[in-house]
Amino acid sequence: MVTLAREVLANIQERGGTAHYTVLADMMRIGRYYAQLICKLLGRDDYIVVDAAGRCKITPKGENFLKEEILEEILSE
Repeated sequence: MVTLAREVLANIQERGGTAHYTVLADMMRIGRYYAQLICKLLGRDDYIVVDAAGRCKITPKGENFLKEEILEEILSE
């Protein structure tokens, strides 16, 4: 997974599991359309669910991905 997509997942998780794509764009200092595209791609792969208003909610698959990333970091140290 691309680094920005991982960062989007992590930022959604930090905000309690839900965030609007414009908030994510501002947090990450990227364009809003780019953030929207990343969210759509993550949604297509079932890491998040994006509603019609642009709110992104992390799915269990997305949460598990982040947990595995953290575990891999710990084990590689």
